[in-house]
Amino acid sequence: MNSLPGRSPTIAATRMPVSRALFLTAWISAFIFGVYIVVFYGGAVFTGSMQDWNQVLPRLYEAASRPATFAIGAHFFAGAVVLLLGPLQFLPGLRAGAPTVHRAVGRVYAFAALGAGLGGLSYLVLKGAVGGLTMDAGFGLYGLLVVLSAINTVRHARARRFELHRAWATRLFALGIGSWLYRMDYGIWLKLVGGIGHTHTFDGPFDHVMDFFFYVPNLLVAEAVIRAQRNAAHVLGARTLRTVLIVAACLLVISTALFTRSYWGPHIVARLAGVHRASVL
Repeated sequence: MNSLPGRSPTIAATRMPVSRALFLTAWISAFIFGVYIVVFYGGAVFTGSMQDWNQVLPRLYEAASRPATFAIGAHFFAGAVVLLLGPLQFLPGLRAGAPTVHRAVGRVYAFAALGAGLGGLSYLVLKGAVGGLTMDAGFGLYGLLVVLSAINTVRHARARRFELHRAWATRLFALGIGSWLYRMDYGIWLKLVGGIGHTHTFDGPFDHVMDFFFYVPNLLVAEAVIRAQRNAAHVLGARTLRTVLIVAACLLVISTALFTRSYWGPHIVARLAGVHRASVL
């Protein structure tokens, strides 16, 4: 995202190559996770191994709860679309050079985000989260914010209020990567400290923090980016944001490599092999 003529150096600082590096790293990592969602969870349908849905969060799939299963399935697969398409909307070349494509992808992206939010909220209403009331509250608020952001992103675009549209699109992107960060945060915590505060029923102290932590910090960073772009006077804020982006980019590179090698990659390969065997039989 190159700085525009006439923009102050402070705003340009928030758009330095480091932000592009973070953007690209996040996209690659989220893309791999999106492929994992489609292949692992979708592949379970074809291989008759729906119980695999319960490997990370217990009770996601129960044969007697078909409406809830459909709702969480819609949440998963619409969320995968969000992860795969979201970063495309922030490519300046696409917006300027192919606005029709930008609008078309944006509609699919917003519709998928709306579906992911409503699917998750429906699951909570039908079945409730495994972690109890705190998880219900955290995930419920997350779903409502996703729905609100998706609606406002489209509403302001249609009204040609492009500054507000970009702000809400930034918030939607920050929320859209929440499911990916949820897995990343848990994986890092388990590897670093052995999962202290985490229980199998997701009602431990760490679990209660994570009920909100996977999206609240994202929104805070999104708000900092929005305000840095609007106000060129806050030089210190822009430099602080740049430092945060550098640290985040480094952590993402390391964690993405570890997750792909030890978890996502092996599960994708194993599931594809199972789907292949099922199709041959």
